[in-house]
Amino acid sequence: MRNTITILILFFNSFVTSAQELKLNYDALENTVLELMNQHRKSLNINALEKDIVLQKSAQDQSNYMLKIKKLAHEQNTVAKKYPKNRIKFHGGNDFNAYGENVLYLTVEPKTYAKNDIEALAKRIYEDWKNSPPHYKNIISKEFAYASLAFSYDIKSKRLYATTVFGNKKAN
Repeated sequence: MRNTITILILFFNSFVTSAQELKLNYDALENTVLELMNQHRKSLNINALEKDIVLQKSAQDQSNYMLKIKKLAHEQNTVAKKYPKNRIKFHGGNDFNAYGENVLYLTVEPKTYAKNDIEALAKRIYEDWKNSPPHYKNIISKEFAYASLAFSYDIKSKRLYATTVFGNKKAN
């Protein structure tokens, strides 16, 4: 009888743990990462990056694609969305003449993320990109005036896929 109770308790505990979900305010995470990027750009006398809905849709498209294929990528299989410039145009960004993209994934535990948790997660994302020369180049590029981030989460692997799409628009 005692073994049966122990097994039931273990089963119940594993069920509760696996049923836990990620509760994360993605808008707050995006804003915090952008704020960190803009603080750094300001320290270098570079204009702040502004959010753009087309770039956000392009970033979400790429994060969703990486979730689907379960790995990092800058390219997609479909011609209309193959490269970041194609995804920007696909989502209506015909006025963009410069673009860049940062991607990553990191392991994130499924739980409810409070403000301080979001700040810590944003710092991890920012630091990973800052410490990677090609990603850092996008962060500090004077060529870019706009950037937006988007995320997708894989509950099984606990991977949070993140994409930043950078861009600049043609002068009118």
